[in-house]
Formats: sequence, structure tokens, C-alpha cells
Amino acid sequence: MLLMVVLMSCAAMSGCNIVGPIFFFVAGPPKYDAEFVLPKDRATVIFIDDPRSQIPRRALRVTMVEAAEKQFLEKGLVDDLVGGQSALHVAQSDRSGGQLSVAEIGRAVDAEVVVWVTVDSFVRADVSTNNEPSISFRVRVVDAADNQVLWPSSPEGRSMTVRLSSRIGSVANDAGAQSTMELKMAKNAGLALSQLFYKHLTTAHAAEDRSI
Repeated sequence: MLLMVVLMSCAAMSGCNIVGPIFFFVAGPPKYDAEFVLPKDRATVIFIDDPRSQIPRRALRVTMVEAAEKQFLEKGLVDDLVGGQSALHVAQSDRSGGQLSVAEIGRAVDAEVVVWVTVDSFVRADVSTNNEPSISFRVRVVDAADNQVLWPSSPEGRSMTVRLSSRIGSVANDAGAQSTMELKMAKNAGLALSQLFYKHLTTAHAAEDRSI
């Protein structure tokens, strides 16, 4: 009640500089809404598709998908989440020369919906230039039953680029540390992927649009 009185008093006073900070405290930091709400009652799988083998190690793909799956489960985005590694296995075991569609991969693992992530580029940590790793990818949600794209309306998909934040630390000077940094970046990418599907704080938004 006292806080509301202060707010009302400041609103009536010209030049009061406390309204902004107090309003921020009351309302909280700004949030991003979910860009798409997944059908909760349909079995869903996350498929990390790397057709040009941009990601240098399988462990990075696994880290990315597991980080996304963790958030899917914690946020209760879907009731039935099929393990993404099973989709990877189907794709890698494809004897048709890569002719299986995303919908067919989804059906092969008993998923009705596929969160399809297509990797476009992967920049490795480079100690010689102090370059931090990044990954660019596109996201689409596909109905595995009829091979229709549910989201987004753009056929290219939702483009994203995720970099390892400099706040986490600069690239270290040995191969082991390089690998660790890339794993951290992959985990960050999985988080960013999952955040497309639930409301989250701006400060927790891990991804950047490709255009930035």
C-alpha cells in the first residue's frame, strides 16, 4: 500500500525521478513471449539436422539437443518428448542416401511433431585469434503426420545465431579448454532454441537473430 501511495504521489509531482525505477521493480524486467506454442498433447522430438557436417563433433549436437530437452521438460511444453538422439540415429542410419524426409524421421521414432533445427554454420573457438565459438541455424516445427510446416510461415525457418557470451570468459589457450568452450556454446544454443517456445526474461535470452 505504501508503495502505491509513493507511486501516486510521484505521478502527481513534476520531475519526480523515482517513478521509473519503482515501476520497473513492480512490473519486473521485460519478457519475450513464446514465438510458437507447441501442441502439448502430441509426441514431439527435437531433430538437429547438420546436412553439411558443420558441427565438428557429435558431442556438440548431443549437448545442444539435451539442453533444449531439459527446458522442454522443466517448462512442461509437451507431455511426451521423444529423445532427440533417436532421431539422430535414424538420420545417420538412413540407407536411402539421405532421402528420408523430416516427417519420415519423426514417424520412425513415433513422434507426431518434429522441432527441426537445420545447422547452417559453426564457428570453432580459435585460440590464435581469441575467437569465441558460434552457431547459426534455422528452426521449423513440422507435423510428422502430413509433412506440413506448422511454424513459421517463412519457408526458410526462424533464423538464429548463438555465440558464447564474452561474459562467460575468453577462449583459453589449450585444446581441452577450447572443447569446453564449444560445449558451453552448444548448451547455450539448446537453451536459446527452447526459449522460442515459452515466455522468458530478456536477460535470459541466449540467442541473437542472424541479422544482428
